[in-house]
Amino acid sequence: MTVPLPRAPRRTAAGAAPRLAVAAAGPLAGGTVLLLSDALGGVVQVPGDVVTYMALTALVIACAALVPALWLAGRLRPYRAGAAGGALAGAAVALAGLVPAVPVFATALMAAGILAAPLLTAPRASALGPSGGPAGGQAAALAGLAAAAWIATLSSADPGTALVIAGASAAVLAAAAAAIPHAPPATASGRPVARVRDVLAERDVRTALPVYLLTGWAAGAPLMGGLHLLTFRWNLIGAEPVRYLAWALLPAVALVVIGRRTARAAQTVPWLLLAAAAASMLMASAPGPVLLAAGFTVALAAACMAVAALDTTVLRPLPDPRHPAAAGITCVAAAAGGLAGYGCAAALRGTFAEGTALTLTALPPILGALLALRVRGPRIVNPPPAFLTVRTLTVQRGAVRLHRVGLRMDAGETVVLSGTGASVLLAALAGRAPCKGRVSLGGADLTALDAGQRTSLRLCHLAGPEPRAPGGLPVAAGLAAHARALGHADPDAAARSVLDVFPALRGLAAAPAGTLTDAQRGLLSLAEALLTRPRLLLVDGLAGGPCAAAVTAVLHRLSATGTAVVIAGPAAPETLALARRAYAVEQGRVIEIPVPASGALLRPPAARSTGGSAQ
Repeated sequence: MTVPLPRAPRRTAAGAAPRLAVAAAGPLAGGTVLLLSDALGGVVQVPGDVVTYMALTALVIACAALVPALWLAGRLRPYRAGAAGGALAGAAVALAGLVPAVPVFATALMAAGILAAPLLTAPRASALGPSGGPAGGQAAALAGLAAAAWIATLSSADPGTALVIAGASAAVLAAAAAAIPHAPPATASGRPVARVRDVLAERDVRTALPVYLLTGWAAGAPLMGGLHLLTFRWNLIGAEPVRYLAWALLPAVALVVIGRRTARAAQTVPWLLLAAAAASMLMASAPGPVLLAAGFTVALAAACMAVAALDTTVLRPLPDPRHPAAAGITCVAAAAGGLAGYGCAAALRGTFAEGTALTLTALPPILGALLALRVRGPRIVNPPPAFLTVRTLTVQRGAVRLHRVGLRMDAGETVVLSGTGASVLLAALAGRAPCKGRVSLGGADLTALDAGQRTSLRLCHLAGPEPRAPGGLPVAAGLAAHARALGHADPDAAARSVLDVFPALRGLAAAPAGTLTDAQRGLLSLAEALLTRPRLLLVDGLAGGPCAAAVTAVLHRLSATGTAVVIAGPAAPETLALARRAYAVEQGRVIEIPVPASGALLRPPAARSTGGSAQ
């Protein structure tokens, strides 16, 4: 059971599916065109280099269409814009495979480039939200490229059909993404999307752009150089070089998924870029095609994890409306780096041997590792420790069982709990119910103290319908005895001062506590709490009823002095008006209850709560 604050939606497979599908669609369609460029040249009756040129031109057009794509993202949900663009781009690629005439083929590829522009922003912008995962999007993109490699390998004899399969598959993935229910992102329809120049004004983004560019280089150069090495050093022709790439991409996807937790800090980027550079050198000196294929695995996985780490560190802390523009700008930088690495690897082969050319392309990623040392991300100030921290508290009382409670509160904060588990939780915090877990209050471990010690040390006090005063003892004498146990210098004066706060009890000072009504006994219990002045006050069932005004005044008074107050009782308006947060604690679930604006009068700072489940 957890008493949580409102938090981001949990990452579920269904929730992540649209983003991952859109992220995979672009590499699936575009990668197939690039990997089959030579074979498609024979079908279209143009040199294979011309097909490669067309495909790369389409990528450049997609980058140039960034501004219109951002304008579109401001009027539609970004992931839906990306899904629509991806579906149409996939259909255009399929058309290029169906009609191999040069005019149709070239026009379809250029149209695919324009339509694919939202893919530069939508998947990564969605992954930057609180429920997203940048590494997951990178793994999906690698998986799309792996699918492209396998389609190119298995259908190399019929490249037109391969293009139809890849384009149709990408279109289906993107279209399905629009149909799957998805939590609305922060930049949903009606919310403005930041302009490119606003994002470029961010110092962290400007610092990271060269690193994104060189990260793209770290992927593009070894991809181009490695495929040529497989062809010209190892005499692998036709579909064989792409087959090695296809096998290498499968463990690359696994590496990104396994290492997704490490790709969350900028400190990992230099090491990842150095790994990509080392992979290029490994490929250049590999004694066989298998080891060269291992270089594909390392280089592509390292580049993808570096992008994920940069996204998490630099882009995710930006305001939500800036995520689409930030994702688009950095994607353009990475694409430019990939194109530069791809072209440099080709240009160097005209001067140097294949292996030497590939080794030289490892130098820019080393520079990128040095530049990555300057990427820090926003300075994160650790929040002050919570006044009350409850971790993994498990307690069972009668038929009610609470499992792994997690609660955080600040001094002076008031929280209302209602439902069958509320009183059980209060009893555990007061030490009156056996429990497992840890309860810390202002640095003191409450779980090491019994109920009497928690009260005598003025750490915790449970005020309920049954006061501590013996039933046969007069009210004033019972309060004086409680004050004496707490170490008050003048117990009788302390008792009189507390009775002055409760006019309903003042006239009953000589009456035995056992003769009081239920409401009067509740006031007596609260009077004892006022004598205790605890750091944590637990109020069980006293906030409503005929004495509500007196109870409210006392709780306000204690809260103003820094006492954390937890109230268990019905979720009545007068009770909710006391609190900043309220929750219904039932068997198997915890539901947040809205509180009225008057709860802000208690002026506590916002608190946080952590993990757990209810059962």
